[in-house]
Amino acid sequence: MPDWLEILVLAVASSFWPTLILIVVLALRLERPIGVLVWFLAAGLLTTISIGIAIVFALQDSSFVSGSHPPANPALELTAGLLSLLAAYALLRGSRKAPPPSSAPEPARAPSRIERAVGRGGPVVFAAGVVLNIIPGAAPLVGLKDIAQLDAGNGAKVAAIVVFYLIMFAFIEVPIVAYGFAPTRTAAEMNRVNAWIGRNARQVAAYVIGAVGLYLTVRGVVHLID
Repeated sequence: MPDWLEILVLAVASSFWPTLILIVVLALRLERPIGVLVWFLAAGLLTTISIGIAIVFALQDSSFVSGSHPPANPALELTAGLLSLLAAYALLRGSRKAPPPSSAPEPARAPSRIERAVGRGGPVVFAAGVVLNIIPGAAPLVGLKDIAQLDAGNGAKVAAIVVFYLIMFAFIEVPIVAYGFAPTRTAAEMNRVNAWIGRNARQVAAYVIGAVGLYLTVRGVVHLID
């Protein structure tokens, strides 16, 4: 697979990070979800792009990603692939254990930390967005490694990092743009979308993450024995 295409695939797979989907689901339950989404998006982009640039520039001049057989290829790909497969298995197992929908009212439960953060408004959501995005996930880390190995100038690599994370945060960006153009219609549509996500997000994320995990594992093995 060409480097640019692999980077695109990894960016799309990264958008299915369960925490990102959870943020969207929780925000769309609020009366004014866009403020929460904007705060989280701003924090997420600021954090991921800054850290991504630092990682790419640190890697590109190191022996870890250079040479005819860079050690970063099998090491990162196998690690990311196996972690992705494990995450996919956990998501599928969790979705199968989920109780079937019931018309009876659900018993009250204590909100999680993320739910409490989302409900506390902009500054808290911004802080949560920074904390949750400090450490890159498995797919983004491989994507940053691929960007560092591109035969391109620093400007092109920075642009690739920005595009990568813009794609990764697409599930947050789409509702923001839609509310900006058609708030009333978007609110009605988002209610239906949110209900669908609540029912199917785990399975869809598991299949996407699992497919990417399988690809990375196979690619890592190929690089290891090459």
